[in-house]
Amino acid sequence: MVRVFGNASALLTVAMKNKQILLGLSRSFFNLAIRPRSNATNCLQCRAKFWAQTQNILLCFVLLLTLGASAEAQSALPSDSGTPSPELSSRQYLFGDWGGERSALAEKGITFDFFYITDMQANPSGGLQQTYAGWERTRGTVDINFDKMIQWQGLSFHATGLWQSGANLGGKIGTLANPSDLVSQHSTRLDSFWVQQLFLHKKLRIRAGQLAGLDFYGNQEYGGTWLIEPLGYAFGNLFGSIYESFNPAGTPGAEIYFAPTSHFYVKSAVMAGNRNPYQQDPTGTNFAIRNSPNFLFEAGYLTGKTYPGEYKFGGVYNGGKFPSPAGLESSGNYLIYGMASQALFRPDAGSNRGLDATIGFDYSPGDVSRENVQITAGARINGPFVSRPKDRIGIGFVYSKISDPFSNFGALLGGPRLGSEKALELNYSLQVTPYFLLQPTFQYYGNVGGNPSLSNAPVLGFRTKITF
Repeated sequence: MVRVFGNASALLTVAMKNKQILLGLSRSFFNLAIRPRSNATNCLQCRAKFWAQTQNILLCFVLLLTLGASAEAQSALPSDSGTPSPELSSRQYLFGDWGGERSALAEKGITFDFFYITDMQANPSGGLQQTYAGWERTRGTVDINFDKMIQWQGLSFHATGLWQSGANLGGKIGTLANPSDLVSQHSTRLDSFWVQQLFLHKKLRIRAGQLAGLDFYGNQEYGGTWLIEPLGYAFGNLFGSIYESFNPAGTPGAEIYFAPTSHFYVKSAVMAGNRNPYQQDPTGTNFAIRNSPNFLFEAGYLTGKTYPGEYKFGGVYNGGKFPSPAGLESSGNYLIYGMASQALFRPDAGSNRGLDATIGFDYSPGDVSRENVQITAGARINGPFVSRPKDRIGIGFVYSKISDPFSNFGALLGGPRLGSEKALELNYSLQVTPYFLLQPTFQYYGNVGGNPSLSNAPVLGFRTKITF
């Protein structure tokens, strides 16, 4: 097993060293997209050079993956085994099954998830400035189910850690809804870890440890279909309004979950409402409890299997001090939200192919919450083509509103009267192989940052994800 991890680690090191090739390719693409051209001839010449460079880089990258993964698979197999390694295009993970070790561990209740993901995006016009930015993340997760190890049943453990870095395109443009749901802060951190116990034939669950609140309260059921933050992950104003912990800056907490039937559940939690989680616990290992806690609640209803859906309503309360636009503090703030996600069409019974739709909203008092309303809506087509059952088309809309008290106060200080921002996204998820995803995306922002004086901003980009 040590040998398998060593081979995987070595190949991961090679891949990470060569990530600059991809980033260089992405930067070339966006420079081409946003750089003004003096005439058509220069533009064509630049495009021709760019395409030649792109072909060479992609060819080198494909060869790197093919040769590296093949070498890993061969070295992971026993020397006396005559079983050929799986085809690179069909294996579930880039590093395969680690010579059977991954499956053997899964049978014992130990599972892993390792992936590298990056967003590269640019706005050729509009917003505060025209620029490009990229954000990358490497994450590892381990889950241990102790049912097969000890007589005590229903006990499990979860931990996840990451490294992430990049630039914040939303901050540069001035958007309320960030174009990428990956962006937060440069960090190498133990994100979350917990121990949980099941009772009453798995109807009752108690979980305690370090939790990311937005992973469970206010998160999108179809998250991952979109890149834009409120649709791809969770409502973007939950931390700004109420200081609910988020991925990857989890905070200490405990949760109780009860599902009396397969169609209904209720859950509640208390979590530390750390207002500067990266500074208060830089590595995620200090188990820091700071500031006033958050009290969270959610109830949900799940529909049948043929047309699955989930309808949920929840809220968060924080009893700490919150300032008004003028800086006057008052005690307590809350946020409520509701979401509905439903499969609408399936061409074949039991298939995941077809049309899904989702809609959600949240609200918090505008006297202490600057961005106090957010509405999300989206639709996705799973398996749009019979020959591409794992691909997906996504279209989404995000409405983000600056509260009237904050808008009025800003106008009194001589600034523009801020209102609401509207954002659209259209993307295509191309599942090139089971372990490699390519997702080109187009976004369009109207009233960037709720500021009517800023020009509307189109955003072009793509996401890549490799599961190891």
